Amino acid sequence: MSDVVRLALALGLLNSALTFQNRWPTAGVRWVPELSVELSALVFVLALIVAWRGAPGRALRGIILGGYLLLVLGRYVDVTVPALMGRSIHLYWDSQHLPGVTAMFLDRVAGWQLALGGLALLALLSVVVVALRWALATVMTALGRPGERRTLGALAAMLLVCYGAGRLDSQLPLAHRFALPVTAMLVEQGRLVLEATLWRRHDRLAGQPLLPTSDLSRLRRGDLFVIFFESYGALTFDDPRFSAPLAAEREALEQSLSAVGWRVASARVTSSTFGGGSWLAHSSLLAGLRIADQGDYQSLLTTDRPTLVSRFAAAGYRTVAIMPGLRYPWPEGQFYGFDLIYQADRLDYRGPAYGWWVIPDQYSLYRVHQREVALNERTPLLVFFPTIDSHAPFAPLPPYRPDWRDFDARSEAVVPSEDMALSERLDGQELAAAYIRSIRYNFAVLGGYLRQLAPANALVLTLGDHQPPAVVGGREISWQVPVHVFTRDPALIEAFTTAGFRPGLTPGPTALGGIEALGPLLLR
Repeated sequence: MSDVVRLALALGLLNSALTFQNRWPTAGVRWVPELSVELSALVFVLALIVAWRGAPGRALRGIILGGYLLLVLGRYVDVTVPALMGRSIHLYWDSQHLPGVTAMFLDRVAGWQLALGGLALLALLSVVVVALRWALATVMTALGRPGERRTLGALAAMLLVCYGAGRLDSQLPLAHRFALPVTAMLVEQGRLVLEATLWRRHDRLAGQPLLPTSDLSRLRRGDLFVIFFESYGALTFDDPRFSAPLAAEREALEQSLSAVGWRVASARVTSSTFGGGSWLAHSSLLAGLRIADQGDYQSLLTTDRPTLVSRFAAAGYRTVAIMPGLRYPWPEGQFYGFDLIYQADRLDYRGPAYGWWVIPDQYSLYRVHQREVALNERTPLLVFFPTIDSHAPFAPLPPYRPDWRDFDARSEAVVPSEDMALSERLDGQELAAAYIRSIRYNFAVLGGYLRQLAPANALVLTLGDHQPPAVVGGREISWQVPVHVFTRDPALIEAFTTAGFRPGLTPGPTALGGIEALGPLLLR
């Protein structure tokens, strides 16, 4: 192989390592014909260093290799996370949840699969390091020859000028030939870290309006259920890949509920999060203000702001939360003011475990119904229930039990359930199919509860917390989620339609506002 061919291959490899794009809907990458401004800058600086002081020593070569590897990893994160999650990464906040998310996706994966995957990842990293070391060494060798150094330096300088000109004048089609710099992402992450720590404005929430007080007379002492369907996004209406498979279930649900006296109205609201971070949506609704990131959430918990829970408690309601996903102490729950939180151990589930979350949503709702809703001579209830079975990776999914009393048997027998291999958990098409099944399960649980068990005077508000991760439905979609209200009271349905809801299970095309607007609406 000639020196020219070897150098061309090395430069092509180094350029591709900083310009690849995500191959959606997977975690893989694909080549794109773009140029790396970082590579141009590196070659130009190295040409100057070699001309001034000679070839870099071993220590400097190691630093350059380490820095370039960091850029490659940064590029992978920068193109993969938005493609799979649907939003830009925030390393400071997101890294704190990485262990839990990883454990969730690897739950019930066979040990041999984990070992094989770990070895494959280690082998891939080794290949990347060896390839980068060879490519950088080839470039540095070429820079040691005066003629090639002048040529490479001039070429790098020309590319830097083209990039700068394109940035200064958007009419010039130059900057578009370059990939977005990885260094810009790293600088932005540094700024976000400073904003989340040293520059954090802890008084941002202080001037926000409080939830209004209310005697809740419009509810006529009826119960209120607030049920968050995990990952239930507006794409289930907007994207034919999801709306068509779910159309029959929606129609059947609406007809079956209408037959027993339930009325429904629907709308859209804009969530404060996308693809994850459900607690941000929960707190936005309960606090009546937009909680956009973990910093807002932590700031909220330090305040004494009233919540939807405390407003209902002040009106004489008993307030309970169904939190089957909680397996550890949750001191943050004290902020909301619930009378009782049914976390995993309090639900006393003894059946088969379904994935990372273990407890079927149907069981959780039924158990709290027995302990709270079905009691005689009780006060009205506010029941807050964030579901878990439609959480990514959407499997294994428990079977819906038409006879809810089956749970009274407390069977510990293993019920066959739908599981997913590790490769399927990372594949967009497989996840999309599992997502549809999980939404059908939500509809089955909701419909069954309303038809068989729900109090006749209850108002049931169900909504999504956020769109599913972008690996399921795509990145360039809205942050909107559906919200439905079910009641037998015509006056309540009229109140919601006056506020912008539409009769039926299909919401209108535009959002009423942020998810935080629902709290004041419930308190009118």
